[in-house]
Amino acid sequence: MTTKRLLCHGIAATLLACTTVHVRADSDEAAQPPRFEFSGFGTLGAVTTDRKDVWFTRYGVNFPGNSDPDFSPDSLLGLQASMRLTDRNDITVQVLAREDGSERQDPRVTLAFFRQTLAPGLSVRAGRVRVPFFMLSDSLHVNYANPWVRPPVEVYGLNPFNDLDGIDLIYHKRLDRLDIEIHPYYGGGRIPFPQGSARLKETRGLNVVLSQGEYSLHLGHGEGRFTLERGDRQFLDMARILRATGQEGVIADLSGTRGSTSFDSVGVQWDDGDWQLVGEYARRKTNRYVVSAHGWYLSLGRRFGPLMPYAVVARQTLDKQFAQATLPAGRLAQLWDLFLTSRNNAQRSVTFGARWDFAAHAALKTEWTRARPDENSWGSYFPRGNPLTTRIGGRTFDTFSLSLDVSF
Repeated sequence: MTTKRLLCHGIAATLLACTTVHVRADSDEAAQPPRFEFSGFGTLGAVTTDRKDVWFTRYGVNFPGNSDPDFSPDSLLGLQASMRLTDRNDITVQVLAREDGSERQDPRVTLAFFRQTLAPGLSVRAGRVRVPFFMLSDSLHVNYANPWVRPPVEVYGLNPFNDLDGIDLIYHKRLDRLDIEIHPYYGGGRIPFPQGSARLKETRGLNVVLSQGEYSLHLGHGEGRFTLERGDRQFLDMARILRATGQEGVIADLSGTRGSTSFDSVGVQWDDGDWQLVGEYARRKTNRYVVSAHGWYLSLGRRFGPLMPYAVVARQTLDKQFAQATLPAGRLAQLWDLFLTSRNNAQRSVTFGARWDFAAHAALKTEWTRARPDENSWGSYFPRGNPLTTRIGGRTFDTFSLSLDVSF
């Protein structure tokens, strides 16, 4: 399958087509013994900014680096193995090595599921699957399947959970020229970060994808409970301040096990083989621990043989802070404002980039992004020095990215 056709038929569908076992119900297949399939993917990426008092970071994905250029936001290596047991079921396992939010690079199992075909077009998966919060959730790790260096952080930073330990159903139906996919799911997940962890619990949702020719539409809704247990120095200091000022009750909005959240997303794609248009909107609503926010992006690309230049505009907006406190003016109020600002990723950006498919299943990408975090936000940046004296909100940052993506 050529790269042009891969992108033309949709990024999410491509991952399923390239990295999973296809079940066929004809008698010849049923007579064959179990079959083993192996695939892999990788990205070597480097990022730098024009302002040397900040790092670029993908919150919930990597820990802000200590080298310039920084290889931690995008670099990864994944291996996947699938075994068809019969003509109606198979097992898939995927292992991924990349830096996580706790600055560790240990390999982690990101897929491990058993799939059973229940009827033509209907299958069930149980185990660890990809949680489909976004239009491009299936191809988040297989960056070769995405047109950019990374999916826009203004949208994909809204929900860092990628894996779901649970069960889902996938139903495919073709009506005339319209392809329909209905995808309900249920389960939970976990992500680590320095001195703490976050978990999703009792998460349930439904995705619907409609495709016809050059066009596709994604609609998604999910909701559930979540916990966010902080143990970092900034939180511990803030908890002591709140207790000392008689506002101990506010601590329950900063860290704990009684959070609830909902997530909605809408995505559209149009690809005629020469032009590619991709757009997505997502909204996160919470009752505590993290901000409620929404974001969107719009991307336009034009292919010239193996080369595709593209442009992206994106925006994330704060809807509601997760806690309120009244502290005396001065240093205590400054520390409280810093705590809230560091948890806000609202920003706007414009990106110009190019993708070069220089070989089969290998692409080189480069991007320049100009981003401006909101006044009360850190956006997608993290201070290299003292957070109290490093101003991020309201400034403009130029970020340069380069990546080599492969799929095999």
